[in-house]
Parts: sequence; structure tokens; C-alpha cells
Amino acid sequence: MNNISRRDALRVGGLSVFGAAFLAACGKQSGVVESSNILSEGVITPTTALPEGIVTDVVLLRTAASLEYNAIDAYNSVLEGGLLTGDYAKLTDAVKRFRDDHQAHADAVNQLVVASGGKAHTCANARIDTLYIQPAIALITAKDNPDTSKDGVALAHALENLATQTYQGVVASLTAPSLRADAIRIAQDEARHAVVLAQVLNSGYASVGPTTNEATGKPNIASVPSAYGSLSTVLLQVGTPTADGVKTSLSLETPSLNGLIYDFVDC
Repeated sequence: MNNISRRDALRVGGLSVFGAAFLAACGKQSGVVESSNILSEGVITPTTALPEGIVTDVVLLRTAASLEYNAIDAYNSVLEGGLLTGDYAKLTDAVKRFRDDHQAHADAVNQLVVASGGKAHTCANARIDTLYIQPAIALITAKDNPDTSKDGVALAHALENLATQTYQGVVASLTAPSLRADAIRIAQDEARHAVVLAQVLNSGYASVGPTTNEATGKPNIASVPSAYGSLSTVLLQVGTPTADGVKTSLSLETPSLNGLIYDFVDC
């Protein structure tokens, strides 16, 4: 047992009293917020709770409309940036047609949004743009990229596939049967765009394109070398190749919950 004299006890007690008084004085200083835990200086800015994101038919349709504008912006970037050169210049009219198709799709989807009691969404999905499109365009337009035109077509092809898969996912989630029919019709158009662009990127898929039976003069049945309705990551490889000929890979995915265009999201 330690021996503490009366003088030592008084000295320790005095220091304790002094320390308590000092801390108390600090707690009373101007601008200091008292806390039951620790002392903090300054005023804490109150936080605002985020709106509750409820996935409805309107939210799903607004999200689909946003991807139409992603495609519109991407096609405009290809056209206005003069990315279609050489043999790819002949695709200019088709690219313009596809862009206009996406505008028609966006208008049609937004009509469904308004008819369902929602607010039309007339701009691109910011998350898709930030995660995928802008990084891809930066890679495509790099000065040392020898495949700018082909990569521009590859981006368009990836976005068409992404739009197709988005609509396929939406169809399974919509509660109104009439909306499901409208969504699948647009998905078919996106898939057709993707097929045409796939032919440009890989001419080996001769069976994909429309051909004519020489004997009958009637169109042959066209086939697509993959199952319609499959949902998977869309792989996009663009940019300046490495010494081994490998381009940068981007994996595009359909909008997740934090990429949906909820009722409180505006352009």
C-alpha cells in the first residue's frame, strides 16, 4: 500500500480541483458546443435527410428515357467530333438515323411517363455518362489512338446493347402490362441498331445481315449469334493499344438502384 502524506493528498486534491475548474472554463468559451461526449468547437451544420427512393413504373420509364439521351449525346459526339473518317464515313447517314430514332424513343417514353403521372426526363443519365461514356470518349479521341473511327462505332454498339438490356430489365419490373409491351417494342429497335453496328465491327457475321434468296427473290431469315433477352455486362474495348495490341476495357452495366432516375431527380 502506498503511503501518501496529508500534504500530498492536499496537493493532489488541489490539482484535481484546478483541472476540473480549467475544463469547466473551457466548456463555457464562446462558440463551443457542449456535448455529452466530447467538446467540439464551432457550429455543426444540420444534415438533410435524402428523399426516399421508391422504384415505380414512372421511375423505371424515366431511367429508360435517360439512357436514350445518353445515346443521343454519344452519337452527337461522334458526328460533331468528326470521328467517322475513311471507310467509316459511309456510316454517317446511319448514325444520324440511329440518333433520330433515340430521340423518337425518348419522346415516346416520356409521353408514357407523363400519362402515368410523372415528370418527363429530357437529359442523359449522369451516372452512366460519368462512369462509362466520358471515359470512353477520352480514350477514343486520344491523339495517339489509331482506331478512332472504329472505336467510335464500338461505343455506339455498346450503348445500343446497354439500352436493349435496360429495356429488357424494365419489362420484367413494370407492373402495367401495356407499358411492358411498349418497352419491349423499343428494346427491339435498340437490338436492331446493335446488329447493324456489329456487322460493321465484325464483317464475319454474314448471316446477321439481311440477304435475298436468289431463287425466290424474297428476304432470307436473319439470325443473331446470341440469345435475345440475355442480361450481362457489356464489354467495350477502346483507346490506344498497348505494345501487345490490348486496348483499355470498360465494363458497362445497366443502371443500378443509385443510377435510377427517381421522382426527385431533375436535369
